[in-house]
Amino acid sequence: MSLQVVQKHQKLECNQKISSDGKIIIKKRGWILRIVTLTGLIFIMAYNIDQGLLLGSSLIVYSTLMPLHTFLVLIVGWLFYKNPAHGGKTTNDLVSVIIPIFNQESMIQFVIDAIYNSTHKNIEVVAVNDGSTDNTKNVLDQLAKKYPNLKVINKKNEGKRLAVAAGFYKSKGRFVVLIDSDSVVDKHAIREFMKAFSTDPKIGAVVGYAKVWNSKKNLLTKCQDCWYDYAFNIHKTTESVLNTVMCCSGCLAGYRRNTIEPFIPYWIKAKIQNSDDRDLTTYVYAPAWGKTHLAPLSEKIMESVARYDDAEDRMLTAASLVEWKSVYVASAIVYTEVPEKIRSYIKQQTRWKKGYVRSNFFASTFFWRKNPIIAIIFYIELMSTFSAPVIITVVFVYVPIVYSHFWIPIVFTIGSLIAGLAQGIDYKLRDPTTKTWKFKPLMNLFASFGLSWLVIPAILTLRKNQWLTR
Repeated sequence: MSLQVVQKHQKLECNQKISSDGKIIIKKRGWILRIVTLTGLIFIMAYNIDQGLLLGSSLIVYSTLMPLHTFLVLIVGWLFYKNPAHGGKTTNDLVSVIIPIFNQESMIQFVIDAIYNSTHKNIEVVAVNDGSTDNTKNVLDQLAKKYPNLKVINKKNEGKRLAVAAGFYKSKGRFVVLIDSDSVVDKHAIREFMKAFSTDPKIGAVVGYAKVWNSKKNLLTKCQDCWYDYAFNIHKTTESVLNTVMCCSGCLAGYRRNTIEPFIPYWIKAKIQNSDDRDLTTYVYAPAWGKTHLAPLSEKIMESVARYDDAEDRMLTAASLVEWKSVYVASAIVYTEVPEKIRSYIKQQTRWKKGYVRSNFFASTFFWRKNPIIAIIFYIELMSTFSAPVIITVVFVYVPIVYSHFWIPIVFTIGSLIAGLAQGIDYKLRDPTTKTWKFKPLMNLFASFGLSWLVIPAILTLRKNQWLTR
């Protein structure tokens, strides 16, 4: 990325606002839209169930799981989310910021400068150069002269998982923040994390709000921007209400050191290279008995997941069900780069899907013990991940051909478009400056007819391990 582009995007600000009581602010007409959206989803589910029973098709009835999942996520995220940093106190605890790096010579200076510009000043930065083949090493050496407490680790290329582990063992802070090497944090982000940690000693993991900083590049990045908004400000808000954010994204995630310390040795022992951020998330919210005593299934799955680079964030966000919570801090902002070419995007999404499958297989061994609402959302989402291609085939091929009912795929498509439009307008009413909100309906269709099928190549390449996507 060029210097000019970095400087341009660093001037961007997040225009989504948080109220004095910790709520994400939305205009009054937004609440009318939300009520209409929820009512429409109820109608679509009722219609599908009625038609499924009328035709005697259990598959049509089963297809209701997808709008049911959307309904539950929307109603919880919209109605009950409160920013965990609200009411928190600023502290002076040492925070260790770990950055795994590979070939980021044009970017890494701005990433590190942004961290040192943080309003939380008691920080140490551990930059792990994972065998970069460009000029990254020289840039880091110069930055080490600029920042005396910057720790630079130069190691051979072994992947993100072992890079994070190397940084972890060189760090000293009771709190650890992970930042990707293509992400620039807002100056208040780390302070907001610390405020969230101060509000509840049971919070073990936190994740910030990722904004797409190259959203204006092309149609693909615009679609990803509105997808990120839904993923963070609706989906993660829902999970946060129930204290179980499923994935603390690697672009900006924070942990109490003792929540993830027991898991790091699994990465060190693993013979297969590389990692992603899903592993840590799942490990944080896993109960103690689920980590070690649900033998042999749970421990074997955890050991297996630890070997791969596509599940690091989910497994690291893990903590005891009794002792720890994982939450979303909407006031902690990070600007991150997304793929600009469809090939890179599909590669990234396939890797993420593999990580999702690995970590959620592990989580499924204990998740039924959690809050019943988040458990229902979790298992519906897990089932939908594997059944979505079947549901699409049934709705768009089987039903029209066998029953000659062409209105069912029409209703399905209209429902997806309306939900996307409502979510896009909701984005616009929370952040009036956004120009990508109108692409959410298109993104919904792409997710249903394109991304849902990636579960197949993800499963077929489950043993293939890599973390670089661009």
